[in-house]
Amino acid sequence: MARQTSYTVHLPPAGRGEDEAIQFVPDSFSPLAFLFPWAWFPLHRLWLVTFAYLALMGLTVLALTLVGLSPLLRTMITTALSLLIGLEATNLKRWTLGRRGWREVAVVVAGSQDEAERRYFAERGAAAPAVRTEPRFAAALPASSLPSQPVIGLFPEAEPGPRGIR
Repeated sequence: MARQTSYTVHLPPAGRGEDEAIQFVPDSFSPLAFLFPWAWFPLHRLWLVTFAYLALMGLTVLALTLVGLSPLLRTMITTALSLLIGLEATNLKRWTLGRRGWREVAVVVAGSQDEAERRYFAERGAAAPAVRTEPRFAAALPASSLPSQPVIGLFPEAEPGPRGIR
């Protein structure tokens, strides 16, 4: 069985061609962002994230050097930070899209991005289900079994009488 990934579907702000500009962002680890975040962020137009990454990694390396950690320990710490970036890269892309006014409208689970696109557009082209005006549970109960006074929460109406031992 193929590995399934969830993709979030983002629509552009008003004024852009909707179908051509729809973004499908996978919810998965990004190996390229792990290995080359300095190139992956600008490639995906994450400019604010790129500058923040360069500043934070530069400060981290400087601080680790000033503290006097061994090169092996510095490498292990920066590798752990790169692993975190690989795990969170797609979330940073979602954040940037939201900051630019894109709307997240759906989540599609598929084996590939092409399959996710096919599923999304097939579902979007399908007729919308009819909207019910009455609650589903009220339609299933006969009118005589409905309480005469409103019930709040899941508790039945209180029995009249003093509280205490029954």
